[in-house]
Amino acid sequence: MTEYVWKLDVEYPADCYHPDDAEPWFAGMKRGDWKPEGWEPDEEYIERFKTERFIWPAVRRFYLSRSAAVDRALLLECYGAKVRLLRSKPIEFEERRFRRPLRVIQGGAA
Repeated sequence: MTEYVWKLDVEYPADCYHPDDAEPWFAGMKRGDWKPEGWEPDEEYIERFKTERFIWPAVRRFYLSRSAAVDRALLLECYGAKVRLLRSKPIEFEERRFRRPLRVIQGGAA
C-alpha cells in the first residue's frame, strides 16, 4: 500500500488582512474584526471559543489522510479562502537501528 502525507496551500481573502498602508506592525496581519459575509456566531460557537469574533480554522502542517485534508480545505473554502491540496511523494519506511540498546522497563508492585 502506498502512503502519502497531505498539505494545504491556503490563500485567505485579501480583505481579511490589514491594508499595506496600516501601521507597520499591522500590515499583512489578519484583521480581528473580519468575518465571512453572512457569518454570525451562534451560542455553541461563543461557548466553545469564548468570543463572538470570527476565528479562522487552524491548518496543520501535514495531514496523514486525504480525507482529513479535504475536510479542512472544504471548511476553509466555505469561509472564502482558496485552497490547493498538495500530496507528497510516496513515503518509504526503513528500519533503523538504535544507537544504544533500549531499556526494558519492568513493572513492579508499588
